[in-house]
Amino acid sequence: MRLIVFFFLLMGCSFKVPPITITNAQTAAEKQMVGEDRELEKEGWMIGSIQSSTNGQNNQERLAKEDTDPEIRAHRIRLNYLSPEIKKYKAHGILGETPLGLVKLNPLASSLPTYVPYEIPANRKRVEDVILFLNESRKFILDKELAFQKKKGKKEDELTKIKQSLIDEYYKSVSIGEYYETTSGRWEKYQ
Repeated sequence: MRLIVFFFLLMGCSFKVPPITITNAQTAAEKQMVGEDRELEKEGWMIGSIQSSTNGQNNQERLAKEDTDPEIRAHRIRLNYLSPEIKKYKAHGILGETPLGLVKLNPLASSLPTYVPYEIPANRKRVEDVILFLNESRKFILDKELAFQKKKGKKEDELTKIKQSLIDEYYKSVSIGEYYETTSGRWEKYQ
């Protein structure tokens, strides 16, 4: 590689590097990679990134490197990867948190003005896939944590409290403007 660069410099050729802008948002190329955008930046160079901020992440979605169990680490990586999409879908009112610590399609979504793009079958399928992956990872982490606590000798009443605290962590993570299912099964917008 160095030889090629040296050859170009010797011949008087130069590379024109586009200006680099550091943002806290995804580029069009990154959005395309996760299925949010269909057009690439014209003549753009892409540098992959991982959002390093933990703002908005709950304890279940911490950095995966904190886990020693490779399976849990893999599920936390998945949760972190899906996090921007989940936030977008929640902001659009398409899905919300349930009292069981899972996300579900919001039955009120079809009456919202943000629903129109989700009538497209491919978009709808992506939302359903994200929900499936997210809930699968949350369930796996919960089950694994409870099994670990049980091995440590925790009693059933303590395990129930631990389970409820993990579930509540997700349920109470609802932000203003997002929807959630009440314990009675009704859907409401958090004010």
